Formats: sequence, C-alpha cells, structure tokens
Amino acid sequence: MKTTFNKLAAAIGVSCLIAAPTVLAEGSKFELNGAVGHYLFDDDRRLTDEPFWGLGVGYAIDPTWTVEAWWTKANSSFFGVDVNPEEMRLDALYHLEEQNGLTPYFVAGIGDVTYDVKNSADPHETRINLGVGLKKALTDHLNLRGDVRMFNSLDEEMTDFGIQLGLNYAFGKATPKFIDSDGDGVEDGADACPNTPAGASVNAQGCPLDSDGDGVYDYKDKCPNTARNLKVDASGCPVKLTKAVSIELKVNFDNNSAVVKPEYLAEIKRVSDFMRQYANTVVEIQGHTDSSGAADYNMQLSQRRAEAVAKKLVSEFGVPAGRVTAKGYGKNMPVASNSTKEGRAANRRVVAQVQTKVETMQTR
Repeated sequence: MKTTFNKLAAAIGVSCLIAAPTVLAEGSKFELNGAVGHYLFDDDRRLTDEPFWGLGVGYAIDPTWTVEAWWTKANSSFFGVDVNPEEMRLDALYHLEEQNGLTPYFVAGIGDVTYDVKNSADPHETRINLGVGLKKALTDHLNLRGDVRMFNSLDEEMTDFGIQLGLNYAFGKATPKFIDSDGDGVEDGADACPNTPAGASVNAQGCPLDSDGDGVYDYKDKCPNTARNLKVDASGCPVKLTKAVSIELKVNFDNNSAVVKPEYLAEIKRVSDFMRQYANTVVEIQGHTDSSGAADYNMQLSQRRAEAVAKKLVSEFGVPAGRVTAKGYGKNMPVASNSTKEGRAANRRVVAQVQTKVETMQTR
C-alpha cells in the first residue's frame, strides 16, 4: 500500500506543479472541496452499501479544466466484520458552458483504495472512475456540487457506483466570465449593438464602425471614404443625378461683312471655356444672313461668317479643330422680319448651342 500511496502522491504533486504556472498565468483559483456521498458496491464484494465523506483540493487551470486530489473514507462491513474503505485519488474535471447559473461537468480519475479490516491484512486496489456532475454558484467563491460516478477496479474486475454532494470553495480573486455572444470582442454587458455580424469592425461600445460618416456601416459600405456632404444609397455610394447643361453663342455682323467684331470675342471665349470643361462636346457654328442680295451670295456669306467664328474658337481659344464644324444657312432661317432695319441686323448673325449631359452627386 505504501508504494502505491507514494506513487499516487507523486502523481498529484506533478499535476499540481504542471497546473501551478498555468494558474498564475491565467489567474486561476486554488480550491477546497468537502463532500458526503453513498457507495453502491459490486455485489461480489459482499460489502454493505454505506455513506462516505471526503475532502479534496484542486487547481482551476482555466474555466474549462480543473485538477483535484481527494481523500475519502467510508464505514462498511463484510459479514459483520467492519471494513473501512479509504481512497486517495486524482481527478480531472471538464466543465461545459454555464446555463442559467448551472455548470455541468464530466469527471474522470484514478485512485488507490485500501480496505481497512480489523485484525487482518489491509487489501488495496487501484480503480478508475468516470462520471458526470453539476455545479451551482452560490456566491463568487462558493459552489454547490454533486455528481454520479462509476468506479471500476483494475485489480478485482469489479464495478462500484457512488453519488456525492458537496461544497466547493475557490480562493483568490474571482475571475468574471467574459461572455461575448456576437464575437465582436465586446462583452455582452457593455455591448450597445448585440448581434453584430461576424467580422464587422466595431467601436468600444460594440457598434459597427462608420468611418466616412455617411450613415452606412463599414461592413455594408461599398464606397468607403465618401464625402460627408453627399447623399448615399443603402450601399453607401453617392446618389448620382444626371442633368443637361448648355451654352449659346450669338455673334452679329455688319451688312455684307464676315469680320468678327472685337466686342464678341468674350462671347466666343465663353463657349471655348464651356467646351474645355466638358471634353465630350462638339459644336456646329451656324452662319446666317438677312434677305438682301442673291441667295447664292448669301449662302457663301453665311458660310464665311460661320468659318470666321470657328477659326476664332480654334486658333485663338484652343478648341481642337475636330470638335468644331462651320455651316452656312444663308437667308433661310430668319429670327426677325427682314422688312425693318433692326430685323435685318438681327438676322445677320452666327449662332451655336453646345449641350451635354453630366452626372453630379446629390448633396444632403
């Protein structure tokens, strides 16, 4: 027995040494246990089923694993002869997730049992145990616990059963459990936005980030870094508006002249600036005359007038020649009556309209 006891003590010591650094590193707790229970011995033992009591110490390595060393003793009898089973064992507990204040666990262990028989050699045996249990937290340090186990002898090929109820006291500072249901790194108690989708970046309150401040969370935002003054859609992209823009050119000429007068240069420059801003635009410069003179001559004069303005756009204001055409329409498109001096002056003209469609972003 002494040899077996020494081996078991050594095993407990090694386990404690292994667990201790983990306890210090993880803030785990040293525990003290006390329990009472009842053995149901294998029928072949011819022992009476009796209560037992025990004491144990343990290390909570982490919230899942605990290592415990136990001493238990029972008072039984064998055909009227007192037999006192006494066990030294080492157990390992695996805890499941807490539910409604209850923590289920599995337990497995190995121990050495000595049967103390009066006026006789004290037989002993090695047995392993397997079981399930449940803990109920009474305070931050104190737990009520109970379990049911099967004890299998490795020497006698017998199987005993036992139930026990006890108290578990954890020394040191209680480590609060960190529960983060949505996995965003923020504890449920501090999470202002529960059920955040997996992988979404969150702030200290557990709410998804909106880095560009457009009202759409980053994990939904397909257009990051949108300017704050722009209106966006559900994907975080700016809402686009399409509108038509245009500019008109009006240049008048003296009678029978195709010379562009200086006062119209600013008008032509305004058209060139517009075309430079909207690079996809082209323009047709249209020349016109009044009704005086022959039709063929007026057609030629209107063409020269259109070409004179087109030349100014290209040579003086830098509009590419490929974007400018000139066409004369003679006297065929009057805008005023040719029966008056003022009407004829209005008809001696070059006109053009440049228009395009542009996309703009809708502001808030």
